[in-house]
Amino acid sequence: MRKSLNILVLNFALLFCWSCSKPTIPEPGAAVLTSPENKNTCIPMFTDEATGVVNFKWQNSLNTDSYELVVRNTVSRTEQKKAVDLTTITLVLERGYPYTWWVISSSNISAVKTKSEVWSFYIEGIEQQTHIPFPAQLKTPLEGQIVISSSGQINLEWLGSDLDNDIAYYQIYLGTNPNRLQLFQDNLSIPNYSVNLSVDETYYWKIVTVDRNGNKSESVIQTFRISS
Repeated sequence: MRKSLNILVLNFALLFCWSCSKPTIPEPGAAVLTSPENKNTCIPMFTDEATGVVNFKWQNSLNTDSYELVVRNTVSRTEQKKAVDLTTITLVLERGYPYTWWVISSSNISAVKTKSEVWSFYIEGIEQQTHIPFPAQLKTPLEGQIVISSSGQINLEWLGSDLDNDIAYYQIYLGTNPNRLQLFQDNLSIPNYSVNLSVDETYYWKIVTVDRNGNKSESVIQTFRISS
């Protein structure tokens, strides 16, 4: 009888703990971008000499109630942000510039906001002769990554592209303050570079891409930390 009573009490305690545990709140998923296509020339729906109307599309993401579209002119660094409940929206943009764009997913029951991949596109200008390079995509280290290296030596890698296929060189900007990055390496002909940095330090970096006509583009700034 005592054994049965103990089992009953144990089962009741387990049931009580289970019923009082906090339910898991699902986080919004990352939207999958579809249009404008990544690293392509965009043809606006309606245009004049200075501007064009571009339609942005992406797929529904899980556990998402609303989205925010962010479009950045990678030359002027200006951004347009638009909140939307659907998965498509049009914006008026200046012609003759490269842009990056991404979508942030939000949920009414979660404080987490989930960012999609970052895509690039170019809007042709009138009588466009040359194209500004697309912003480099930083591949290694990943954003926020903790890199294990007892010596402090790590490899930086990125991906550059240009519609004219005339990239001349890259510049690495690096530092411990994102607002005061210093030119760390110039005139790099290949998209990777080995660096020796301090262990147990957080760094920020970006890549500037320069083509043979002197056109430049800047990547986003990403951060990483080196740990032993």
